[in-house]
Amino acid sequence: MKRLRRIHPLYYLALVLFIAALVASAVTADSSGGGGRSASVYDAGPGGTAALRTYLEAMGASTLTLQGDTFAADVSEVGVLFILGPSEAFTQVDVAALRRFVEAGGIAVLATDAGILDKALLDAFDVHVAGALGPGEYPIGGMTFADPPVHAIIVDRGITLSMGPARVPLASTPSGGALVAMAPEGKGSLIVVGSVAPFLTFDLGVASNGRFALALAAPAIASGRKVAFDEYHHGIHPTTDVLVLLTRTWPGRALMFVAIAFFLYLVASGRRLGPSIPLDPRPPRSSLEYIRGFAGLVRRSGHGEIARRRIRRELRTALARELGVDPETSIADITAEIATTDRDRAARARALDEALARPLRDETLLRTVREIARLTATGRETGGTA
Repeated sequence: MKRLRRIHPLYYLALVLFIAALVASAVTADSSGGGGRSASVYDAGPGGTAALRTYLEAMGASTLTLQGDTFAADVSEVGVLFILGPSEAFTQVDVAALRRFVEAGGIAVLATDAGILDKALLDAFDVHVAGALGPGEYPIGGMTFADPPVHAIIVDRGITLSMGPARVPLASTPSGGALVAMAPEGKGSLIVVGSVAPFLTFDLGVASNGRFALALAAPAIASGRKVAFDEYHHGIHPTTDVLVLLTRTWPGRALMFVAIAFFLYLVASGRRLGPSIPLDPRPPRSSLEYIRGFAGLVRRSGHGEIARRRIRRELRTALARELGVDPETSIADITAEIATTDRDRAARARALDEALARPLRDETLLRTVREIARLTATGRETGGTA
């Protein structure tokens, strides 16, 4: 009977990666008209704002979208610019363009759920995120929302706002945080709404959400100018960003999958790119190399007293053995005994012992070792004093 061949584990890994890629593609696939929260006028689903555009046009407003190569609005044509839940970050160039539009007399309405991608815009107009906003119905009033009359809006989530000087809260929460804030600038103003919910198709018909949006667009209708929707920051513009091309197109996703699978294959198999590197045969290390290596470790550790203590003990042991006395005899007694026959040698032994009691440079330590070798050799030649 033919023996079954064992399947390589990498094939299982490739299968798991393929399934993971399919799941990720299904999760990240574009679902316009589905349950997402895109806030785009091109999204006819409950999370889009296509119904808002249709509603404003039915109420007499002319609308257009800002998209293309650059982000810019002409105040002579556009009266109110809606920036609803941007999905791309504002650059300083975008902030400067919006500031020019507002200073020339335009009204910009920014609705945000988090204040992250539009943080640069909020900071430029001295409006900041103060905290989270829970779901509920919030009262709205004041002259800004008198025509048409707005009494309350319903949101599912959002943020509360804090403002700098000369900024006006148009609506507040029961806790005191601003839900709608106005930042006048030049002839116009930026109105910040702490939630995208009132403008979405799903919530447009509840409470006074529709009239709230209409009241914000009323200045453009009254002046005969158009209401614009920012689709530039929803990605409706040309891009050369490689990351966008890789993550938002099927060929790019395929390339990423192949690259990741190939990388994991290299990691799992332990292979490397390019030709193999031959082994570098090395001769066995000699005893001298080990000694030099240990000496280097002692030198770098800064504990030279280890070597000096050992050499000092060997000096005393050699002199004591030469005299035939106990190795634990003090150096003073040993040198005194040597001095009875050779005072100069005794003085040299005492000087060497004292030198080893204090830190020495490497070259001095080596010279001391050589002197000890000569001193003990002299004792062996003379036969000692025993």
